[in-house]
Amino acid sequence: MQPRSVARALWKWKGMILLAWVTGTVATVAVVMSLQPVYRAEALVLVESQKIPENFVAPTVQTALEVRLDRLKQQVLSRERLWGLVEEYDLYRALRGTKTREELVDTMRGDVTIRLERGWSASRPGAFRISYETWDPATAASVSNRIASFFITENLRERSVEAAGTSAFLDSQLRSAEEKLREQEARLSQFKLANNGELPQQETTLLAQFGQLKADLLGIQDALARARQNKLILDNTLSAHESDMRRLKELTRLRDVVKGGRQENREEAPAAPQLTELQRAEQDLQSARVRYSERHPEIGRLLTRVQQLREEEARTRSRTKSEAPAARSAPAEVGADKTFEEILAVDQERTELLQSQSGLADREIEALEQRRSAVLNEAERLQGRIRNLPIREQQLAVVTRDYETSRVNYRSLLDKKLASDIAADMERWEKAEKFVMLEQARPPEKPVWPRRGMLSAAGSAGFLLMAALAAFVFELRRDALLGEWELPQGTVVLGRLPRMQVERP
Repeated sequence: MQPRSVARALWKWKGMILLAWVTGTVATVAVVMSLQPVYRAEALVLVESQKIPENFVAPTVQTALEVRLDRLKQQVLSRERLWGLVEEYDLYRALRGTKTREELVDTMRGDVTIRLERGWSASRPGAFRISYETWDPATAASVSNRIASFFITENLRERSVEAAGTSAFLDSQLRSAEEKLREQEARLSQFKLANNGELPQQETTLLAQFGQLKADLLGIQDALARARQNKLILDNTLSAHESDMRRLKELTRLRDVVKGGRQENREEAPAAPQLTELQRAEQDLQSARVRYSERHPEIGRLLTRVQQLREEEARTRSRTKSEAPAARSAPAEVGADKTFEEILAVDQERTELLQSQSGLADREIEALEQRRSAVLNEAERLQGRIRNLPIREQQLAVVTRDYETSRVNYRSLLDKKLASDIAADMERWEKAEKFVMLEQARPPEKPVWPRRGMLSAAGSAGFLLMAALAAFVFELRRDALLGEWELPQGTVVLGRLPRMQVERP
């Protein structure tokens, strides 16, 4: 099929095509002009950012705007709210007789459009538009504003409820963490009370106490050695005094024998026991000077003892020299008897004093032995505690780890709870992110549908195309040549006949 054939076929039916086109155009214009206009009103809602910097107060509601709008759309465009608007503004009056309540609500939901507007950043929407289409411009604006106000109030309510729910959840978690922390604190306290004295932080104190006990033990041992040495000296001194008393008693006996006429026995009385005791005291003094300094009390005591022994030796020698004349004269014998009795009385008192001092020394040694045993027991007990320190440290690490975990968890929840309460107050004071009516919907001046010029032009073009197509199809069905250009190549034309008009009788 060549273009000239198409043009020829359309030209042959030009009258019919023109008639159909004009008729269709007129009908289209008539239908378009009879259509009822639809008006669209839009309200612009701004997403206002939080007024308090987020580094001071972190919001607890961090849902993306698209997700929040989808959830709010389900709540705002619910059946109860939309049906309330239908009854309030008397919408779809012509359709109430033919459609059910659910169908009317679905129709209105389809007439409501929510479109996001991108704000200053490419990833965060800064506003959204709410539009409603109906046949009355004023009604369209009123319904759009009401739906926008529904979004604003519902957003505030939902954010407040979500913030309060977050705060309540954190409060319950905080109470649970506080109870667990108290249990851990009680467990740690019981462990410390049960193992007081064996805790790792008491190691320094235990070592100091053990060192003090060692020093005390050394002091006690030194004191015990001195007490034992003093006891030994007292025992030796007491033994020497007892020996002296025995000798004095022997001298007294010999004196009595002399009086009875036995002068030869009187010469056998011992005369130099003090010298032997004096030598012992001097030997003890020399040994003490090797061990102690000159200022030591033991040195002073031994010096006094040596001095006393020397004086006693001098007195004994003087008594010995006076014995010979005393034997010749009776008055001298009376004085000698008196001197022996006095010396014996003094020695007796001295012996009793030494016995008393020896008893005190025994008690002192016993007390020092008891103190030494107590210090040894205490040292053994402290050593046991020190040996238990690694075990207690491991046990305390387990208890402390649980306590620290509970404490950190409680502190974290407490901080989050305080931040959540502040965020909830911020939501109640409307200082958080919120929706603000930036532009209220106004009654539109022009309808958005129908676009009469475009619809009329489209209908006219459609009818023209349909008429041309019908004419072309009709010509094809006749199966006739439209011109010699449709003949095959090389076909010989013998002649041309003029167009003939056939007249019918």
